[in-house]
Formats: sequence, C-alpha cells, structure tokens
Amino acid sequence: MNVLRRRINPETFVITRKQLANYLKIDPSRVWRWEKWKHVLWVHIQGMGGYFISYRQLEQWVAACCTLIRACRDGNALKLVWSAIEREGDRYTKEAFSRLSEIQAQRLAYLQCHEPT
Repeated sequence: MNVLRRRINPETFVITRKQLANYLKIDPSRVWRWEKWKHVLWVHIQGMGGYFISYRQLEQWVAACCTLIRACRDGNALKLVWSAIEREGDRYTKEAFSRLSEIQAQRLAYLQCHEPT
C-alpha cells in the first residue's frame, strides 16, 4: 500500500463547489454534484457529464503532503515520504511538485543541522 495513501485520508477533505469550479475553470452553477471515491473525486458537470479528478490535483492533498514532510522527525522518515511523492510526481501539477520539493529541501536542511552527533 502506498505510504501517502496510508497517511492521507481524502474522505476528510472539505471540498466545495466553488473550489471544484475554480479547478475546472467553469461556472460554479455547472457543478451539479460530486462524490469522494476511494482514489478519485467524481464530479458531475452540467453539459459535460461525469469527470474524474485525482486527489493529488487538489490543494488539500498538497497541503497534507506539506504537513507530512514537516512532521518528519529524521532523515529516514523524510526519505520515505519524499520517495513516495517522487514516485507519483507526474500526478501533481508542476507548481505543486515544485512547492513540495522546496519544503522537502528545507526540512532536509533543518534535519541535517539538528541531527544528534
């Protein structure tokens, strides 16, 4: 099982019509309904039908990954979390992956400076 899927539960995400409309670049009134499925979010859009969105494309997932990175207490934990993010890197937007990479580098630098000798 994926390291990230064990630690991040998309069922806890608060997802709004406005957020989905912004992501899909459509008017919020066109978003009829949405359902949280195990691995994806299903959205029913007026005039388009059903549409799938990867949770990794949502800000909530990226924020949860940022929290995981910042919570790593040692280099091994950070390596485990970061390798899981890298393995699925193509599922993230370039901006999100860049942000995660920056936070990972900051956490790595912090852990290296504060490791017990």
